Amino acid sequence: MKGAVSAGHRLTAEAGIDMLNQGGNAFDAAIAAAFASFVCESPLTSIGGGGFLMAHTAEGETSLYDFFPNISGLGSRTPKEELDFYPVDIDFTGTTQQFHIGKGSVAVPGCMAGFAKVFENHCTLPIKTILEPAIHYARQGVTLNAQQADFNSILSPILTLSSEGKAVYTPNGRRLKKGEVITKKNMADTIEELSRSGLESFYRGSISDCIIGGFEDGGLITREDLENYEVAIRKPLVLDYRGRKIFTNPPPSSSGGCLIAFSLKLLEKYDVAKLEHNRADYLYLLMDVMKMTDEARGEDFDHRIYENDIIGSFLSTENIGKYSQKLENDIPPKSLSTERPSTGNTTHISVIDAAGNAVSVTTSNGEGCGHMIPGMGVMLNNMLGEEDINPHGFHTQPAGLRMSSMMSPTIVMCDGRPEIILGSGGSNRIRNAILQVIINLIDFKLPVEEAVNASRTHWDKSTFQVELGISPSELEGLKKAASPVNYWDVKNMYFGGVHTVISENATLSGAGDARRGGICLKN
Repeated sequence: MKGAVSAGHRLTAEAGIDMLNQGGNAFDAAIAAAFASFVCESPLTSIGGGGFLMAHTAEGETSLYDFFPNISGLGSRTPKEELDFYPVDIDFTGTTQQFHIGKGSVAVPGCMAGFAKVFENHCTLPIKTILEPAIHYARQGVTLNAQQADFNSILSPILTLSSEGKAVYTPNGRRLKKGEVITKKNMADTIEELSRSGLESFYRGSISDCIIGGFEDGGLITREDLENYEVAIRKPLVLDYRGRKIFTNPPPSSSGGCLIAFSLKLLEKYDVAKLEHNRADYLYLLMDVMKMTDEARGEDFDHRIYENDIIGSFLSTENIGKYSQKLENDIPPKSLSTERPSTGNTTHISVIDAAGNAVSVTTSNGEGCGHMIPGMGVMLNNMLGEEDINPHGFHTQPAGLRMSSMMSPTIVMCDGRPEIILGSGGSNRIRNAILQVIINLIDFKLPVEEAVNASRTHWDKSTFQVELGISPSELEGLKKAASPVNYWDVKNMYFGGVHTVISENATLSGAGDARRGGICLKN
């Protein structure tokens, strides 16, 4: 067997498998799959977005590539009051959430710089070969599955804001439905140009000219922003848990990795395996761990995320002990503001090859800014309009600062070899989605398909969100403990999309998260 790829769309996974079949490694497969996702999962990710890639080489080196967007505006003279920046209400099947879009919501894209650096350091196939599947999908068209048709419908006010967006998402004046074909010929031309000129040409070539020409009026992004963007290669946060080493995204790249580590440290003293999966005792413990992690985050983490010693102090024995004692005493944390439901427009890809290379990569475009690069078929991100990653308010951070995210591509090592490769989309739910799959696999030893698709929960700072599949009778004790419980009557992408691959006893397996149309392919 040459390898396994788990992703949010069959064609995304097939692009990765194609690279393995052509003799490529996990890094070739991951980049091919990522570009395929830009075509097939376009509401969730984009060439104009950003992300993170956890890389483990067959030689035993593990590193985190941070190519999340920078705050734009280096050298910009556009006054804040003249920005094209405004709210839009999106209806998530009965729940309305407000996002901010427009040219003034665009942060400096990082995906092309990130994949250029990974290609330079790790890939073996020519870039033209790696990008060919995405070019083919974009030019020939992709049949919309149920999930993608739903995403397009929900985000239609953003996707069809511009004339170019209308031409792609509502050809002939109507929205495409499940089973119909969506083509992206301008995007195909753009990817072909990147294959000829190199991915870095996004920042200094003709594409960058189009970005500046299309976004300088009403936007903040400048040529200086593009030319000064750099990928950060970071040392991963490493956590020991149940005989494994977990490598995840460190601050300041992400808050998610540190919060996952904090939760696992609280859980480590409990014999979770003796509890019954998704039964009352386990759910009560899990809820309290999520509560304590949220309280610790609010008191001692978010405002210090850019400090050099944040990992050591936040995960210190003293700090963990403080919240562990609260957990034992079952002291409810102080109430914080309620998190508003959203899909979290992010996607994830996990890859492993026969040589032992492993890649966990998460990318996002936010909801998209509503405008495409003129003539390029690529929508830029709206990261400057995302409340979750602008905690101090919109347009308050200095230009050039790397933004922080909840995204947490993760690799779990056992005896020095990659055992579990996983990550998730889902905004603030990312950390708890990954946490529960890790527990399901390591503590409960569930088969990977069950571990990934088992019903999940999430503490949203005021209410315990519980997914379909957990018996309502198991929740009575939680309700009696004065914990508000919201029971979902469907499996929903709100609870993330943890696409996972497993290497165990020389056998590769995996699972795509059905909540987001996921699939795992092997060859």
